[in-house]
Amino acid sequence: MGQYVDFCPRSFVNMTRTSITLLLVLAVVFAGCASLTGNDDQTTTTTTIEKPTNTTASTTSTSTDAGDGTTDTSSDVTTTTTAQATTTQATTTTAESSWSEPKAPNTPLQNKMDSEDGGNWIQSVSVVNTKSGNGGYAAFDLKVEANTDMHHVDPAEHGTVNGEPFFLVYADGSLDNGSRFTRTEGTLIERMDVSRDENGEFTITIRPGGLEKAGVEDGEVKLMVLLMDEDKDWDDIYGVATVTVDYSSGE
Repeated sequence: MGQYVDFCPRSFVNMTRTSITLLLVLAVVFAGCASLTGNDDQTTTTTTIEKPTNTTASTTSTSTDAGDGTTDTSSDVTTTTTAQATTTQATTTTAESSWSEPKAPNTPLQNKMDSEDGGNWIQSVSVVNTKSGNGGYAAFDLKVEANTDMHHVDPAEHGTVNGEPFFLVYADGSLDNGSRFTRTEGTLIERMDVSRDENGEFTITIRPGGLEKAGVEDGEVKLMVLLMDEDKDWDDIYGVATVTVDYSSGE
């Protein structure tokens, strides 16, 4: 009696099935990665692999003539697991739509630039990170060089003698020092807390939403930057500077 020869060894079959399973998993992963290329809206896609959902089992039997009138039978059990991939998409908002009205300073404001320890602590303000529009800048930031150290500017009863510096930016802004306290004119569009630094250099992001809120039209817009010290009752002014920008909404 002739002997049956298995031309597909079980190890080869198992290897082939393993390779197919790996290819299926890699296809799912690459499908998630393909959607990761972002745009201006900063869209991110996250792919997660859940617990196995479908499990199938198959049994393969092989009979072999032992040559002594008996038959040896062996069985291979192969289990195939299918993982289900779920994709969750989250889109972050743009800078324009994420703008919200900044926290206003504690008023009335005190102008400390004329005090004994005062002076204008803003050295310069310049326009940086510009994006050209139709006849002007559609997007830009402000770089401010200032002394924000504010060492021993507050009385001891405030809890700390050092100041808590922050910047305010007003569209079409100006100061009115006609009385004991100082009034600000214009629309507050940005606020940024900063660290204490005797030779500080800071970048304030100017978001289009704030300019739109202020009703700024295409053309020249004057921006006023104030260096402030936050106090419990009313905030103090330690610096002021203005800069004029050629603005274009891009529309």
